[in-house]
Amino acid sequence: MFGYYIMNNIGIAFQTFASGLLFGLGSLFFLLFNGLTIGAVAGHLSQIGYGQTFWSFVIGHGAFELSAIVLSGAAGLQLGWALVAPGRLSRGEALRLSARQSIQMVGGVIVFLLIAAFIEAYWSSMTQLAPWIKYTVGAGLWLLVAAYLLLAGRSEHAPD
Repeated sequence: MFGYYIMNNIGIAFQTFASGLLFGLGSLFFLLFNGLTIGAVAGHLSQIGYGQTFWSFVIGHGAFELSAIVLSGAAGLQLGWALVAPGRLSRGEALRLSARQSIQMVGGVIVFLLIAAFIEAYWSSMTQLAPWIKYTVGAGLWLLVAAYLLLAGRSEHAPD
């Protein structure tokens, strides 16, 4: 399953990123579509009594996976914005400069997705653990991802 999760998640992230070349509209579409889909699934499963099964499965890897998809959408939107508002540069030059930054972000997305796939395959699918353990670990992983995204690279000497 580890390989399947990698293939599926990277496919979604790439789709969300690359569709930003449609002036950002593709990235917006896929972020909205995926958000509505996972929200509908979560709501339905919770409503019919499978909420604990669903949430205890998703909480662990969701921090990395969902953050990675949002970051890939942000990278795609960065590409789209370079096409929409290139400033004094040509659209091609603005896209080239924007792509350089976006690709760095996509590198981080890939790392997040590899971590998410590992957790999803080997932790989330474990049924022997009590749900409260999975919720506790999941909350810790969400805090870890939030701390990384908010604090990593922040220092007195970090470039603007």
